[in-house]
Order: sequence, then C-alpha cells, then structure tokens
Amino acid sequence: MTLVDKLFRQDEWRTVPNAISAARLLLLPVFLVLIVGQHYWSAMVVIAVVFVTDFLDGFIARRTNTTSELGRWLDPVADRITVIVVVIAFVAGGLVPWPVLPLLLVPDLLLSAYALFVLAGASFPVTWVGKIRTALIFVGLLLVLVAAVVVDQFGGSGGAASGGAASVPLADAGAVARTIGLVVLWAGLVGHWIAAVLYALALVRTRRAGRAA
Repeated sequence: MTLVDKLFRQDEWRTVPNAISAARLLLLPVFLVLIVGQHYWSAMVVIAVVFVTDFLDGFIARRTNTTSELGRWLDPVADRITVIVVVIAFVAGGLVPWPVLPLLLVPDLLLSAYALFVLAGASFPVTWVGKIRTALIFVGLLLVLVAAVVVDQFGGSGGAASGGAASVPLADAGAVARTIGLVVLWAGLVGHWIAAVLYALALVRTRRAGRAA
C-alpha cells in the first residue's frame, strides 16, 4: 500500500480536525512574515491561535470520533513543521542564535527521510520525552517572544521617553525573560536529540517487525 493510499483512500480524510490542522499550517507563513517585520504583538496573536488549534484538532477528533489515518500522520508532522517554521522565523528575525536551527533540523530531516523512504511514511510514535521536548521548546520561544515585545515597547529610547523611569524595570524584566527563554529553549534542544534517538530506535523496531511479518 502506497502512502497516498494509506492517507487518502483507506478511510475518510475530509474531517474537521484535518481541516484545522491544515489551517494551522497555513498560519505559519503569516507568523514568519510578522516576526521578520518585527510586528511582535501581531505575531503573539497568530502563534496563540496556532497553539490553540494544536489542542483543538485532537480534542474534536476524539470527541466526535473522526480520527483518520491522515490525522494520525498529519498531527505529529504538523507539530514538527510548526516548531521548525517558528524557529526559522526567530532566527531570521534575530531573536535566537542561528545554531538553534541546524540543531533542530538535522535529526528531524534524517528521521523523516528514513520514515518516508524506508518505512513508506510511517508516523512517529508519541513519547513522553517528545512531549516534554516540544513543551520546553515552545515555552522557551514564547518567553523570547514576550521579551521581544517588552523590550520593543519599553527598551528603546522611544519607550523610555514615553514610559519614563517606569520603563527601565520593564526593560530589565524583558532581558531576564529572554535569558530564561533561551535557557529553556536549549534544554528543549537537548530533549530534542534524546527524543530523536528514541524515535530512531522505535523506527528500527518497526522495520524489523515488518520484515518478521
């Protein structure tokens, strides 16, 4: 069975949860443009919608019993694409250092290529390490974005002039939030590599089981 047959012909794929997942992906280029253009408030609104839809599609699928093979495949893929595009936006906007990008991309690209070409598009198993990894990366990036909003609002000369002395503590708080966010982000990247090793082992076991069958 080909990947197309598996995802689009095995069961009904035209469902509300899959449409929500697709909409989430369509919002990512908007977020990228907003970050590069330093429209941080608008970017926060867009990424908040992305995070809500990430929860909403799975919730609706479970409550309405509209799970599908496409949904099971698309949900983790959409999560990985979301993280990758968000990190690309942060790097392009100068909010995080560039080494974050290859550290994130390399294991994903290797595992995705193996799953696609060796295992005919097998989905990644969900693990608690992967969930913690994703949470740490998202929280770290969110703190960095909040810090950018605060510093943009109160850290510059314009912010200081409009806010007076009160803007100084807020700018300092923004700098602290950025530091904490980067620490959490790097912790998430460590978890990302640990999760990649666990995923690789699971994919190898899947291949062995397929051969045995």
